[in-house]
Amino acid sequence: MEIIYQFFNHPFFIMIGGIFTLIVIISFLLVFIFWILGITPLLWRLGLGRWIRKIAIVSNNEIYNNLKADMINSGVFRGCNIVLISKDHLAKVKDHNLILVYYQSFNRTQIKEILSSKKSKAGMIFYYPEHILRTGKKIPDDMIRLIGSKENTTIVNFRGRLLNDIITTLITTSYEKK
Repeated sequence: MEIIYQFFNHPFFIMIGGIFTLIVIISFLLVFIFWILGITPLLWRLGLGRWIRKIAIVSNNEIYNNLKADMINSGVFRGCNIVLISKDHLAKVKDHNLILVYYQSFNRTQIKEILSSKKSKAGMIFYYPEHILRTGKKIPDDMIRLIGSKENTTIVNFRGRLLNDIITTLITTSYEKK
């Protein structure tokens, strides 16, 4: 046993052991720093988005109640952060930075008004349910191009995907400093 101890107690092994120990310590520190700089801002933004930001649902009352219930039942969103914008108050879209639009509730002119009222920093999600697509109705190509030409907009047709897109939009859209 003494021979093995003497062999690894050679200055070469002591120097190599010290170098590798230093490399491991520096690696752990870098991983910790990268974690703090990379993940923490995303988690912070998601937390702020979840607890502070208002989600405006632009639709009629029945659809609003269904979408709000789905969002609250997911356990991610709070009911007090979800507000309704009706057909009569489309100009209020400019006051919100996360907007969910139920496409079927509006005509072309109203959709264009909603899009023109949207701030460029705001995220907008158009919900066009899959069951409507199965009936053969679809969003006209010119409206898809118009929606796609605006920054931070998307079209969704599944409720599960809708929740995912809302969370992604909460993280990725900008916050206004007050």
